[in-house]
Amino acid sequence: MNKKKVILSISGHDPSGGAGLQTDILTSKLFNFHCVSCLTCQTIQTTEKLFKVASTDQKFFKESLKHLKKSTDISGIKVGAIPNKDIALEIINIFSSLDFPIVIDPIIFAGGGGKFLNKKDLMFCRDLLYPRSNLLTPNHKELKLLSNNRSEKDSVKFLYDKGIENIYVTGRLNKGTILNSLYSKGILIDETTSKFLNRDFHGTGCAISTAILCNLVNKKKLKDACSNSHKFLSKLVQDSFETSGQDILNFKK
Repeated sequence: MNKKKVILSISGHDPSGGAGLQTDILTSKLFNFHCVSCLTCQTIQTTEKLFKVASTDQKFFKESLKHLKKSTDISGIKVGAIPNKDIALEIINIFSSLDFPIVIDPIIFAGGGGKFLNKKDLMFCRDLLYPRSNLLTPNHKELKLLSNNRSEKDSVKFLYDKGIENIYVTGRLNKGTILNSLYSKGILIDETTSKFLNRDFHGTGCAISTAILCNLVNKKKLKDACSNSHKFLSKLVQDSFETSGQDILNFKK
């Protein structure tokens, strides 16, 4: 009888089908994982813009997490969009008794624009939730928002002082390439690059963070997990298809 490893996606729903929970599931499938899920929020959004976020009821969310934890042999957790500190608090509570890889994508804005978290709740997540991750995967804009617009090096040092040990900064444009930088304990330990395509893509942060989690669950070292996942994302970007807003990643074998 076939048995698959299971990861848990704690993410929001993107009705455009280009990001969020759906992207986590599609990514995990390409790594031969089964993805169970706990929905943090519903959204009204397109590939062009996020219009509205409706948080899952806190008690409902807590009960869902409790039953998934009890009934499922989970090997890792990916956390995506969080709508408020109440949902973040329930995630913190369940993290206290877990011992496997946890990757957090600190989503602040949707790719096409529109905000998920207010500043107060974002700071709550930064100080109390994000330090519990094995890896935080902000893009370069999110990194500066989390650290009050310092340079990349100073931003990483600031977050390390907050207790966030490993940070993979994604999506920085550098001389015609996309540069991703992996930091551990405030020190740069690896950089990966891919060709820059002059188009807007939807869901790249969700895909790369879930891919990293799958690599970590498969016992890859952090450096290799990030490097492999950047290559994986580059292929998805090259195969993406056009929409009236941002282009959507194409998940195919």
